[in-house]
Amino acid sequence: MRIVAELPSRILVTGCATGIGASGARMLAEAGCRLALLDNQETRLLKLARELDAIAIPVDVADQEQLARAVDAATEGLGGLDAAWSNAGVQRGGDVEEATVADFDYSYMVNVRAHFVIAKSVIPHLRSNGGGVFLITASNSGLQPETALVPYAVSKGATIALARQLAHDHAVDGVRVNALCPGYVDTPFNAAIWHPFGGREGFLERVAEYVPLGRMANADEVARLACWLLSDAAGFMTGANVVVDGGELIG
Repeated sequence: MRIVAELPSRILVTGCATGIGASGARMLAEAGCRLALLDNQETRLLKLARELDAIAIPVDVADQEQLARAVDAATEGLGGLDAAWSNAGVQRGGDVEEATVADFDYSYMVNVRAHFVIAKSVIPHLRSNGGGVFLITASNSGLQPETALVPYAVSKGATIALARQLAHDHAVDGVRVNALCPGYVDTPFNAAIWHPFGGREGFLERVAEYVPLGRMANADEVARLACWLLSDAAGFMTGANVVVDGGELIG
């Protein structure tokens, strides 16, 4: 039996100029979804939007007022909203002595507050449609201690808590909220992880020490899961932490 999943028609995606977000945006567009794409990498964002015939709105998600306006503009441009994938994130490292207060604050603004600001704008639209999907990209780092990654790991833990709280509060509105929790993914986002190993190649030589499946994920593998979570195939899932990390948490 072939399983066919239906995706929402109008989807807002943040953090989509590169990596997992760009891969997912391409998959959603190929499936016929209409997209509003938000990112701070304007050149890459505009190129992707032209490729996918999507709405492009350059935005700094750390600026809450700018972000709220961008989400409203995206919703207006799509003529409504059926789902949102809040994917933007930042990785700042260091233990408590090495990391600065600025690192911690910026991690919180991007990895936690931005999702909150987007939810405040998006959920009323989803409620008015009788329901919808709000997907947040978190990390398996929010579910385990990470060596010298205090700003990142702590903020991702808060991201997961936010997703669960939103799921609890808005199930009655027909709004599903889940947290996607990737592990090591082979994108430049993980440069901070690779640095202590002398770069990507150095990390690849030792990745099997950390990941039971012996490799990093590629962006498409995580993006496919994101698309599934946005689809009606996951229609009875809400409040879940969906981990895709090659077994790292059990390794």
